[in-house]
Amino acid sequence: MTKRLVSGLLLGLTPSLFSQGQLLEKDDHVVWIGNTFAERMQYFGEVETSLHARFPSHNLTVRNLAWPADTVSLQPRPPQFGDTHHYLGEVKADVILACFGFNETWEYGGEDGLPRFRKDLAAFLSELQKHHYNGESAPDIVLYSPLAVEDERVPDKDERNRLLALYRDAMAEVAATKNVPFVDLFTPSQALFQKDNPGGAWTINGIHLTPGGYRELLPHLLPHRLFPQEQDLSEEVRSNLQREVIAKNEVFFEWFRTVNSFYIHGERKHPFGVTNFPAERKKLRQMARLHDERIWQSARGEELPAKADYSNTEQIAAKIVSPRAVSELLDPAEERKTFRVQDDYEVELFASEQDFPDLKNPVCFLFDAKGRLWVATMPSYPHALPGEKPDDKILILEDTDNDGRADKQTVFADGLYLPLGFELGTEGVYVSQEPNLVYLHDRDGDDRADETTILFHGFGSEDSHHAIHNFVWGQDGALYMQESVFQHSQIETPHGPRRTADNGMFRYDPRTGELDVVSRRPPGGNPWGHAINKWKEHLYVGDYLNPAMVNQPHYPGFGAKALRVTEDTRFCGQEFISSRHFPEELQGKVFSNIYKNYHGVLLEDWKEEGSGFDHKNLGEVMEARNQSFIPVDLKFAPDGSLYVVDWYNPVLGHMQYSLRDERRDYDHGRIWRITAKGRDLVEPAKIAGQDAPALLALLKTYENRTRYRVRRELWKLSDETLQPALTAWVQALDPQREDFALHQMEALWLHQQRGWVNEELLQACLTSPVHQARSAATQVLARWWPDLSQAKELFLQQARDSHPKVRLEAVVAATWASPEIAVPVLEAIGDQPRDKHLEAAYQNAVQALEPVLADHPMMVEPARLAKMALTPTVQQALVRRAGLPAELRHKALTYQAEKTQAPLADTLLAIITEVDTRQSDSLPDWLQLLNHWTGDPLELPLPALDDALAQAQSAQTREALHAQRLQQTRQLLTEEAEAVRSVARIASPRVRSAFTQELLALAKDKDLAPTLRQAAIHSLGAAPGYQEEIFTLLAHELWPQEAYTAAAAQALLTRGADNWPTESPAKLLQARLQTLRETPVAHRGEPAFVLSNQLLQALARDDGQDALAAAAADLSLRLATISTVPDQLKFAEETVTVEAGVPLELRFHNIDGLQHNVVIGTPGSLEKIGNGVDTLLADPTAMSRDWIPDMEEVLFHTPMADGEETVVVRFRVPSEPGRYPYLCTVPGHWRVMKGYLVVK
Repeated sequence: MTKRLVSGLLLGLTPSLFSQGQLLEKDDHVVWIGNTFAERMQYFGEVETSLHARFPSHNLTVRNLAWPADTVSLQPRPPQFGDTHHYLGEVKADVILACFGFNETWEYGGEDGLPRFRKDLAAFLSELQKHHYNGESAPDIVLYSPLAVEDERVPDKDERNRLLALYRDAMAEVAATKNVPFVDLFTPSQALFQKDNPGGAWTINGIHLTPGGYRELLPHLLPHRLFPQEQDLSEEVRSNLQREVIAKNEVFFEWFRTVNSFYIHGERKHPFGVTNFPAERKKLRQMARLHDERIWQSARGEELPAKADYSNTEQIAAKIVSPRAVSELLDPAEERKTFRVQDDYEVELFASEQDFPDLKNPVCFLFDAKGRLWVATMPSYPHALPGEKPDDKILILEDTDNDGRADKQTVFADGLYLPLGFELGTEGVYVSQEPNLVYLHDRDGDDRADETTILFHGFGSEDSHHAIHNFVWGQDGALYMQESVFQHSQIETPHGPRRTADNGMFRYDPRTGELDVVSRRPPGGNPWGHAINKWKEHLYVGDYLNPAMVNQPHYPGFGAKALRVTEDTRFCGQEFISSRHFPEELQGKVFSNIYKNYHGVLLEDWKEEGSGFDHKNLGEVMEARNQSFIPVDLKFAPDGSLYVVDWYNPVLGHMQYSLRDERRDYDHGRIWRITAKGRDLVEPAKIAGQDAPALLALLKTYENRTRYRVRRELWKLSDETLQPALTAWVQALDPQREDFALHQMEALWLHQQRGWVNEELLQACLTSPVHQARSAATQVLARWWPDLSQAKELFLQQARDSHPKVRLEAVVAATWASPEIAVPVLEAIGDQPRDKHLEAAYQNAVQALEPVLADHPMMVEPARLAKMALTPTVQQALVRRAGLPAELRHKALTYQAEKTQAPLADTLLAIITEVDTRQSDSLPDWLQLLNHWTGDPLELPLPALDDALAQAQSAQTREALHAQRLQQTRQLLTEEAEAVRSVARIASPRVRSAFTQELLALAKDKDLAPTLRQAAIHSLGAAPGYQEEIFTLLAHELWPQEAYTAAAAQALLTRGADNWPTESPAKLLQARLQTLRETPVAHRGEPAFVLSNQLLQALARDDGQDALAAAAADLSLRLATISTVPDQLKFAEETVTVEAGVPLELRFHNIDGLQHNVVIGTPGSLEKIGNGVDTLLADPTAMSRDWIPDMEEVLFHTPMADGEETVVVRFRVPSEPGRYPYLCTVPGHWRVMKGYLVVK
């Protein structure tokens, strides 16, 4: 019980009357916690300003620890960041103002979740009451209800408000039981939302208040029963006070929600973060206290110096110089001389810091409908120093005289902080301001931002160059954004909270306000490069991402699979070639920026293959030999030329160098222009200001980027203007034109942008003769299905399409539909062949729908499956699931035979053909049933067997069918290896014995092809009788022969000791032991060695020669494993202990999405090898050598392991005990990916 509550009770006051403004005492630390409602108020200062105006002499310290999307039971934080209780202790909370209940209405499942919510809320309040955050007493707590939602921008507004009211009531009940004052904000906000607001709505999106909204709710936020009446302040005093509050909030936010927290609190705080950030964070705390004092003075109406004086705060030490070397800084003309440009191209400078000093560290760019280049600059990167005001900018550069060089600059926005990504909206710019997404309005059209709206709070900021970026408009009218590894995002939206852990892709629809996570943790690590082709297929850092764009509504979800098309992950900008300025043979290929080791632009071929793409590197376009050239973005201009933004910095790397390395450059930046030599430029389309018919006509333009800009211009038109023009345009499309299907899709996408559901047009695209159109239209189906009368039928139509790419989109789309649609689609996809990309999408969908599929016959336990009534779905599960009991196989066989009225034998062959064709995991089970049939004799007609053999896809199926054929014909097809091997599959020893002489003859025939002899050896392993003759042939003649060692050893092991001679040949065993000893360690994992060693040990033990068996065992490889931690650039094992001098197989399991290796060095060589890796950055051959430095300290190394790959290296452990360092030598990794092989 707190000191204030005790006083209140002694005065006879109940907590609800606790009372008449007596909640706060002098010098109290007041802390807001909760969701975005609480977090958002710090940006405007309305509430805190009013609080100080009510207590001008109390010297209150107010802190905001709220975090978007927090609930009473789910408050994820970045690794090692610390939880809410930790920070309440840091700020010494006396009074906690807690705002919850909004996100809970979604995450607790609505009305059904109320009992659990009451329990969790009570537990949360009890936990808060247990702590003495101020070091003396438990805190006082005020609990605030959620607001109502304002309008139809929130789906099913009335139902949401009903749920919010129920949760409000539950909070009031729990608060009463915990003696916690409760403030109802739902009722007054609902009343407020009925009032007219001359400035527009009271919220920005139906759920989050504007500054005016907070101002109107102040009497209810700070009710008189808890807080006194606000004192009268002049407008000037109040304005000054509010300005000081906001200044303090900015400083504290930089301390609490600092960018680069992974380098301050997390895994990468070593080696640099622990050096510079403790002092910086101490300074920020001191700065916040200085602002507190200015607030107190301001609240009392005292005069203040214009600026806060930080001179007496912690002094920041000189910046750190990292041990790594850096590149040169050259002027643009000298830099151009370092370029190696292929003969077909020309490279010219468009703009640089020499002409435009504001062009500092340009990071991303685009062209507008007027043909102007917009570019974001980021000199505040990687992290602004305490007290420094970031001044990143968005610039507009123009070439007014058309000479290929920029000659005019307009500053659209300044004072930004880390604008890692941006895109144009209808009257402004969407821009990343981590941890927020903001919209910069240009209300008066003067090319200058004049208003800022925070659209979404809570994107990850753990790594400042991993925050939301790659802003790109999809054809569907949605803005796609990515974030990279380490980031944890929690965002409240009108459609419910959205959360991610590590990298993910977001889709934001400005029309509906909907923000979706469309891919969780796809491979790629740092996805700096996202291109969408004309059919809306996503190219994402070397991945074809569409298979991974499945709906995962449950946090944290799983890492969606997308097969890497190229293993290169050094992309920083990719662009599909769609420009008539470049040669015809390049169209559809890709230009890619590469920023590490190779610094330049590559040409790549992404060729459609099945449901995905195949990749081929076609060579260089240009390369800069000075590595200060860092290409970070590229796009086609309106004239068809290619522009490349050059970050230009001698320091390349975030974690590779200290964030405070004094050699980082903050003043340079260039933009280069690449053209095709001797070819005409494209005449830029006139887009800006055109009417609807003219813009629609431009949608037939060849260039993707022109159509991209046309769509954004069309977005500015009213529905009343566009809709009739679009209808007429669609009706006038020419079906005979080659690009008719693309024109139809452009029309369909325009309908999707506007929310105009057009079933007729959708069906036309879903059934187009062009499979890319059918595939793209299936993505629209994923969004429109709730409004379609025949949605399920359309989904199944696409799931049964003849082209795998359409089926891929169908299974991905199904995850965004209802379970009643999704499950049949999965079944339909499961009935058809799947290539690797479609299989990845299918597995993603199965995992995403796991809760729905929990009771599906393909998922339930076999015991439950056995009790299910036989339906087509159950029958399908019985056929395709692996590992089911034999009686269930018989049940499925009988059911299908009765259903088709076919004999059991024919039915069994039909099932085997089906599961073989589909490569089902159940194939071995059905072959086992065939080869060990225990019922009435199967009568397998030879014609049916031959038909099945002709259709068989796998070797094991052909062997099993050959075995059945042999039992009928007794004629061994000695020219087919699979037929010879099939003898071993015959269940009857009597029948097998009929072929032993033929097998012996084949195995002895030195003129026979090795594959046939090996097949005969294999079947001799199962041949009954002939013990001495077979042993002599296998052990004495074939085992010593290198070509047959493995096959002979396996056959002898299969035959077993009962078929060996009673006395093993000592000379043979000694000879084989010597051979094993002479086998290099690197080859001891091969089948010949492993099987020979097993056989030698077995023969020796059988003969009582235990010493010989032990000697053989001592030659075996020991096993050690090292694995990666996904998305953390970290080995899971910091040490691996092994015995000195033994042969070792080191298995490296790379379960990360990036490439890694393991390099083992001599004791004490870690830094030397690592520095050697750094020097390889200038070596163009280093990548082909897996980044292995050529130095004597490197003892052993694995091959480079791709994501989700296991590689091995075999070697003899050094005989000298010690700690042998191991590290990953991929550039930039070794400083954090390291450990020790401890030799004892």
